[in-house]
Amino acid sequence: MIKAGARILATAVLATLVNVASAAPFPERPITVVTPFPAGGATDALTRVLTEHMGKTLGQSLIVENRAGAATTIGASYAAREKPDGYTVLLATNSTLVTNRYLYKTLSYDPDAFAPIGMIGIGPMVLLASKKHKFNNVADVVAFAKKSPSTLSIASFGAGTSSHLAAEYFQQVADIKMLHVPFKGSTQALPQLIGGDIDLFFDMVATGMPQAKSDKVDVLAITSKKRLSSLPELPTISELGYPNFEMTAWFSLVAPQGTPEVVTDTLRKALQAALKDSAVRQRLLDMGIEPGDGSAEALAKQIRTESPVIDALVKRANITVQ
Repeated sequence: MIKAGARILATAVLATLVNVASAAPFPERPITVVTPFPAGGATDALTRVLTEHMGKTLGQSLIVENRAGAATTIGASYAAREKPDGYTVLLATNSTLVTNRYLYKTLSYDPDAFAPIGMIGIGPMVLLASKKHKFNNVADVVAFAKKSPSTLSIASFGAGTSSHLAAEYFQQVADIKMLHVPFKGSTQALPQLIGGDIDLFFDMVATGMPQAKSDKVDVLAITSKKRLSSLPELPTISELGYPNFEMTAWFSLVAPQGTPEVVTDTLRKALQAALKDSAVRQRLLDMGIEPGDGSAEALAKQIRTESPVIDALVKRANITVQ
């Protein structure tokens, strides 16, 4: 009886210890943030700005892990397979959660199979041109392309990314044809543009404008409907004769499906604290990104409203579905 009682007591103590351990506050160790673009690009820079502040709020380090390529599918697939415990999250873009579902017949991940954390922000792109052709404006590009169809090459972050869709949409509204050349990200495309091997490139403000300001490339226009407050001199493509043109890139945080709500709530609060910080907000604005509110509701609304638009654009552009 004594031995049996001791065993029961030991079992009860062990159960209590397990319950205490399972109830331990999140996070207890560093968190990995997967970004599906190369190091050094705009998305990578954005991720590092946020993780630095979020780490202070959470009391743990957030480690950025770059898994680039295939229109964010490599990084998204990796993150989706990770344990849903909050220790791996994904920096997801419109390519990840919207566009890829219309481009690929089969995806290595389910865009709907993520637990939403929150919306980070939205940013336009800038149209950059190689110095080779000495284009002064968008009209010069269109005139050249009409005279010599499929001669100009235009880079992108990768097939199906916002950069690629901007290029396809621009060709539609301007009634021109160009040659699309996909890369893994800005850090691969920009050297080719600077060297004159590529003619044009829709890039994020954070990575494109430094090259323009150093006179390595020419910047012709921006893809938002309204001019950017930080670049008031730069015209929008919309105001240059293509009133319906608008294409932006947006960013969010998500976790593998099944991540406990208490964990995503904790991460969301840390994200929202970062987005409310004046220094973080200014850094995002300097990158050309309008900070969001960090809510899951804003992310769901963005996906819901953008999906039919992208579906129609992909069909009109006749982009090859993999």
